[in-house]
Amino acid sequence: MRILFLLFVFLGFAFSQDVSVKASVSASQVFIGDVFDYKVEVVTKEGAGVTLPSFVGNLGSFEIRDLKTSEEKLKDGLVKTIHSAVLNTFVSGDFALAPQEVQVVFEADTVVTLTDPVAIRVLPRTTEADVDILEAEGPVSVPGTPWYVFALIALGVVLLALLFVFLWKYLKRNVTEKVLPPYEEAMLALSILREKKIADSDQGQYFMELGFIVRRYVEKRFKVDILDATVAELKQRMSCVAGLPEAFKMGVVSLAVETEPVKFAKVNLEKDRVLHWENFAFELLEKTKPVPEEEKKSGEKR
Repeated sequence: MRILFLLFVFLGFAFSQDVSVKASVSASQVFIGDVFDYKVEVVTKEGAGVTLPSFVGNLGSFEIRDLKTSEEKLKDGLVKTIHSAVLNTFVSGDFALAPQEVQVVFEADTVVTLTDPVAIRVLPRTTEADVDILEAEGPVSVPGTPWYVFALIALGVVLLALLFVFLWKYLKRNVTEKVLPPYEEAMLALSILREKKIADSDQGQYFMELGFIVRRYVEKRFKVDILDATVAELKQRMSCVAGLPEAFKMGVVSLAVETEPVKFAKVNLEKDRVLHWENFAFELLEKTKPVPEEEKKSGEKR
């Protein structure tokens, strides 16, 4: 009997050597509200029955957020059972997670063991310890735009504004509108009017434009205000124009009188009269165009 008892004790001791239990946490130092993993790992022979701790009511102020169990086959016929819980707490301080009881049964042998307690520190946020941990983990970049970026943008806007002002003044000073002399302006306008060929289809519009060209030429060439004059005013003002032959004075007035019904009463003139006034305008320009100084001097010598 004594031999059998000793054999039983030996076999039980030998089986207990094949059982190992370990408890651990994923982080030994956390902040209030942070989650972390708490694991109990049991290594036994394959086929052994393992009774794992429930954790419920045995973890103090720590709350269980999730539970899971998994197995992993090892060498030499061993199996690792991993019982893990996701925990967090809203109480700061230094804690020790209590030892957890694990029971392993293999054939007729039973082993009951406890895990070692696991220390963990829970830190309040926005404390010096919090800052120390952040510094230990490395510099933290704070998102945001540096002040000098805004300064460069403002400088760029100012430079663009100054450049715009400079260019505007430069162009205003150096780009002048090309103004044609009265003769060239009138000849160009008459040529464009002739090319439009509107005399046959719209005499009213044609004589509106022809009368404007003639009056504008005489006004600019002989310095007399007749562009907006009525027929009565035109007669009076044309009589006072110096340097313009009398025939052309009368012609300007007659053009206004004869074409008045055409422009405002839709009366049409005969084609020969239309051609007459067109030729009159060209002749007026050719006979009264300014003579260049060189031609004047050569004419005086002759």
